[in-house]
Amino acid sequence: MQGSCSRQFAAGGPAGWWACLSALATLGAAPATATEPIPEIVVTARKIEENPQQVPMSIQALSGQFLDEADLSRLYELQFNIPGLVVNTIGLFGGGFSLRGISSQGGTGPPVAAHVDGIYLGSSHMALARMFDLERIEVLKGPQGTLYGRNATGGTINFITRKPEDGFGAAVEGSYGSFSTVRAQGHVDVPLQGAAFRLAFIASEGDGYIRNSVDDRRFGEQDYWGLRASLRLEPGDAMRLDLMGQHVRDDGAASELWTPRPDLLVDPRDIRLATITLANPYLVIESDILSANLEYELGFGILRSISGYARSAMRNLDDCAGQANLQGCVRGDGPARYQQWSQEIQLVLGGNDSMHGLVGANYFAADSVSHFHQFLPLVNSAPLNDSRSTSRETAGALFGQATLQIAEQWSLTSGLRLSREKHRETTIGTGIQDSPTLLVGRHESNDLSWRLDLGYAATEDVFLYAGVSTGYKSGGLITRPLRNGQPDHFGPEKLLAYELGGKSQWLDRRLTLNAAVFYYDFDDMQVNTTTFVGDQLVFEVDNAARAELYGVDADGAFELSERIAVSAGIVWLPEREFTRFRDDRTGDTLSGNKLVRAPESSVSTAIIYRRPLRSRAGFSARLEYNYRSSHYFTKENNPLYAQGGFGLLNLLLRLEAADGQRYLFLSGRNLTNERYFNQVFLQSSPGYPDTYEAGAGFRF
Repeated sequence: MQGSCSRQFAAGGPAGWWACLSALATLGAAPATATEPIPEIVVTARKIEENPQQVPMSIQALSGQFLDEADLSRLYELQFNIPGLVVNTIGLFGGGFSLRGISSQGGTGPPVAAHVDGIYLGSSHMALARMFDLERIEVLKGPQGTLYGRNATGGTINFITRKPEDGFGAAVEGSYGSFSTVRAQGHVDVPLQGAAFRLAFIASEGDGYIRNSVDDRRFGEQDYWGLRASLRLEPGDAMRLDLMGQHVRDDGAASELWTPRPDLLVDPRDIRLATITLANPYLVIESDILSANLEYELGFGILRSISGYARSAMRNLDDCAGQANLQGCVRGDGPARYQQWSQEIQLVLGGNDSMHGLVGANYFAADSVSHFHQFLPLVNSAPLNDSRSTSRETAGALFGQATLQIAEQWSLTSGLRLSREKHRETTIGTGIQDSPTLLVGRHESNDLSWRLDLGYAATEDVFLYAGVSTGYKSGGLITRPLRNGQPDHFGPEKLLAYELGGKSQWLDRRLTLNAAVFYYDFDDMQVNTTTFVGDQLVFEVDNAARAELYGVDADGAFELSERIAVSAGIVWLPEREFTRFRDDRTGDTLSGNKLVRAPESSVSTAIIYRRPLRSRAGFSARLEYNYRSSHYFTKENNPLYAQGGFGLLNLLLRLEAADGQRYLFLSGRNLTNERYFNQVFLQSSPGYPDTYEAGAGFRF
């Protein structure tokens, strides 16, 4: 049969793969075995290893096996498998994030923090970068101000990379898909004396899904590559050191905003048709991450040191040709450079049945430089903007958290974090709207974040909890010329959150049901405003609003039988609006408006079918449907800048050889060719059409 499959693929390409899979799937099944419980994933959400079913907060964890099979390599794709998560790619401006309706209404930092192996990524460009060869992804929902600090009001997404194995091993995977896209990834493990080394890679190249109305060019292609080297050293029984270095380059311009807003489409029937006149538009993002994680057993606890360095460079040039409202603008940033350093020390204490916790200290520093330019050639030959800006950001924190077993079934968790930040911004430019003199601004802020959780283990498999916590998003400043020619300062954004939930497993742990209700109270919300001073457009950020959210977050998984499993998750936000908002400059009252990137409901469902074959091979199929209701992209709730409800249907097929060393796979995404936008404003970013991929993998 294996030789037949090879001949069919050689003769018919992907069609041959389909024929091969179909033929194998029709073979008789092997004898049935008892239904297994749902596999458990150990998480480190509270920076210690725990079963997520016993942690008093909402956590969604995705295993490395699932990430490999679903080919989820960045936050953009991940969002459709995490109910409540919305990720908008917005070109040179990075990304817009939302989790449970908590999104960036303004300011300079994202409200959802991203970490790689414990290293906080302070740039949204880096958070959107490709992630590969992962052990798991943990999504912590709700404010994480105590253990993770600033810019985690919506939650935290932790990417945990795979560590080197003790023995030799290797794997490689290749595929071919829609838009002539060729993709490859793999790794190799090499054991050393007292150490282990792992090298992993990912690469893709193809054509784009956005067509140009002027010529035959295509944009938004999947062109990227990444390389990671990991080294684990264990010089003694008490010490372990993990070193990691990663480089990723993405030059496919997949997040460019080249298509007009819906009412100005070149062809209303085709949301992926743009008008590009520039000879060489581009968006290239490169990023590097270096980390050193040291653990030392002290007997009474564990001492950890987490050191990190990261940098990114973004080069961009795009145009707005054919869009009268944008007057043919040409804009870019070349390059925008960012680098950061961080150091965290943790002392993990306890670990017994009565108490465990940790104390720690964190230091973070980041520098960035930018050269932004924008032209309106239909209005003036002189540049509207031609400015150079720098920023310096430092932050320090002391924190601690402990869980105490106050009775046989009751536990109490409390945590505290004291933070201090400093920001410095400069800008100078020669454009019409730029300041010809150097503007320098400074901003400082302090914060005290805390949390209190009460847990009740009703049975071995039923855990109930109630919690209250706080989080904050950094304050800062914008050095653009204002009415008085001074930088614009804005304070921190603060959130008080309440959550009541339960986690349970039934039927010998074949059924998992988790649910939580939550209430969020925002104060001093940072909101972007734009006003004209004379003929000059001025951007400002104000702590202008209060907001209120409440809703339900539920998920479940059920192993119905040896062959069939189902899973589902939903986030429902019946309330997600500004409770107090008045723009003092324009006089507009936006109280009652819906928050940005906050759909009322988002749902993720899947049916998994597994069938063992007579040849002892294994066939599996995963059918997904992910739905998101309508939401706005601007605080004014302008229907022009909105996305209606839509759902994506995906199908993943996989055939594993009996020895586990070979596999074939087929995938189809957005099978109904749903039309949707990732972002809509002056320009828009259309979502991917129906795409297909066929591939094979080998393990050694």
